[in-house]
Amino acid sequence: MKRLNKIIYLLAFALFAFASCKKDGVMLTATKGTQPLLTASANNLHYTQADSSSNGITLNWTASDYGYPAAVSYTLQFSYHDSSFSAMQEIGMGATLTKSYTVAAFNNLVLNLNYPVAVQDTVLARVKSQITPNVFVFSDTMQIIITPYSQKPIPVITPPDSLYIVGDATAGGWNNPVPTPSQKFTQIDQYGNVFAAVVPLIGGKSFVFLPVNGSWSHKYGGNAAGSGTLLVDGAVPSSNTPGPTVSGLYEIVVDFVKGTYTVTPVTTNPIPANLYIVGDATAGGWTNPVPLPSQQFTQVSNGEFQITLSLSSTGSYLFLPVNGDWSNKYGGSSAAGGTLLYDGAVPSSNTPAPSVSGNYLIDVNILASTYSVTKQ
Repeated sequence: MKRLNKIIYLLAFALFAFASCKKDGVMLTATKGTQPLLTASANNLHYTQADSSSNGITLNWTASDYGYPAAVSYTLQFSYHDSSFSAMQEIGMGATLTKSYTVAAFNNLVLNLNYPVAVQDTVLARVKSQITPNVFVFSDTMQIIITPYSQKPIPVITPPDSLYIVGDATAGGWNNPVPTPSQKFTQIDQYGNVFAAVVPLIGGKSFVFLPVNGSWSHKYGGNAAGSGTLLVDGAVPSSNTPGPTVSGLYEIVVDFVKGTYTVTPVTTNPIPANLYIVGDATAGGWTNPVPLPSQQFTQVSNGEFQITLSLSSTGSYLFLPVNGDWSNKYGGSSAAGGTLLYDGAVPSSNTPAPSVSGNYLIDVNILASTYSVTKQ
């Protein structure tokens, strides 16, 4: 009997304790979320390159409410004539509710969506609000009318197609035409406005730049030995452009956008005497030395090499400055071309061949640190 009373007492105590417990929290259920309201500082944009650093557009949106204090993240989405946004650019904004673009930045975004320049068109924009990958809501789609402009720099001096250096400060002296490719400049920007060359200069002498090899009709130069304002034709001093006072190896950069030239001493010549291609994407495979002359580049200017050959899509390749030697190499990470990498920076998988076998023109620009691969 005592045992039965004890059991009854314990059960009663447990029921009392359970009834006395307080709730430790409240179950929260997320709602679908309210739409963010997207607004813009302007909806019709027509700017020029002169406006590039100005504020172009500011986008603002309201916060979404998911029924409780959720950690909401927002993403801006821009699309090209595609209301389904199947092809778009996305910009993660975190918890931020505003985004401002300079004219240049927004113009570049539009050009990256493949809009043509100088043509009025419409960009679609919206904001995505989400708290989990499966719980999100979009704003209404906004239309922004824009006329994109070309971002090609406007040179202060019209650049020539080619550029050469002549003068008694150079190995070729005042002989015109000058020796090429050593005294032919290399274009180092994508628009052909900036030229560079690495050449030995004799101290205390002078030089000028020529747009046409073998012709004295036009010239460029300056009146400063190290760097200065680029002058044209009759404005170039009759004593020509003074070279450095000390003989040595120099990199000369002529910038027609800025209208300047610079002459800078260098300790090591970055330009190899030759360039070769090796790899199982080529006919010679990984055999080193490579077969000549079929896998030797032609130097077309002071710092640029080209070769046209057949490439197999199943292989890869490298560029070698010395045939038969693995000590140094050039390459890249893209089959189409891009930044030129050197030695240890070259991927261990080497440079990938194009996805389609065929004949390709490979251009290697040492001074611009780029390479391109073009189907022929």
